[in-house]
Amino acid sequence: MNLHPALLLASMAATALLPVATQAATPVPAPAPVPRLADLVPLGDLTGERRVTPIGQYAATRLMQVQLKAGTRMPAHSAPERVLVVVLAGRGSFGFGTEQVALHERQVLHMAPGEEHAVSAETDLDLLLVRIDETTPG
Repeated sequence: MNLHPALLLASMAATALLPVATQAATPVPAPAPVPRLADLVPLGDLTGERRVTPIGQYAATRLMQVQLKAGTRMPAHSAPERVLVVVLAGRGSFGFGTEQVALHERQVLHMAPGEEHAVSAETDLDLLLVRIDETTPG
């Protein structure tokens, strides 16, 4: 089958566009709305040893509230993101290897990405974690 060169090019162009047209017809789900205002969970409602409440995600930054019952210890772990910990209420400590950092209400603690740490709650402890993913382009 011999097609005129112009018809051959038109046929090839139309065929090349078919997958694009099919993809464009597929609806793209809308991103979840970002809360402008979020209520934190009161510390007095803590019934178990630990509660983690996601607050929201804003581009490459996630917010979460972590609450620990007095006497609770979270074993050593790390997060791949940079983490800022805001102590909302209570007293406790963060352990970094052999170093212990005492925490009390109205302090901010910084951790580098991947930094291993453990957490101990001396009293009921209410923390706000700001996790900043620095690997996301933009």
